[in-house]
Amino acid sequence: MNLGEAVLAFYKAAVRLKNLRRTGWVERGVDEPETVAAHAYAATLLAVLLADLRGMDVGEAARMMLIHDLPEAVIGDLTPRQKERVRGLAEKELSVIRDLAKKLPEGVAEKYLKAWKSYMDGLEPVARLVKDVDKLEMGLQALEYVKAGNRKAIEIYRSALSQIKDPELRRILEEAGKEV
Repeated sequence: MNLGEAVLAFYKAAVRLKNLRRTGWVERGVDEPETVAAHAYAATLLAVLLADLRGMDVGEAARMMLIHDLPEAVIGDLTPRQKERVRGLAEKELSVIRDLAKKLPEGVAEKYLKAWKSYMDGLEPVARLVKDVDKLEMGLQALEYVKAGNRKAIEIYRSALSQIKDPELRRILEEAGKEV
């Protein structure tokens, strides 16, 4: 294991995400759509804040949120419709995370793999929060695009609203939606 290789591998994935525009926004004709990394930043900020407010493990929430889209650096940012057509997507995503993690010291690699699997399972409270915050951020971003004049983004707002399971987070998004 070479620590420099591990750090550079994660950095290269992050750089790809900094340049990868979110496909859903591109398809809806959003001018200058956000990148996957911009989404990850805003979603992580919200996840950390909400985890803190709820007395949850902030570090774990941040770790999950920051790695939840890392596979997109290799696979690309796929819309839900595109994901349905990709055979074995979950295994492909896990493979990307494993490839990154195997460059890390064993204990750290285990943390990242565990965080990824927990996020994907969505069974633990922190993972459920992170999944819902991911949708909350997407819905809030959709509202920003609607306010900027892109009415097609309302579809993504509605989709996000329908996917959030946490009543408090759904209420936050509903309230924000009343402003448009």
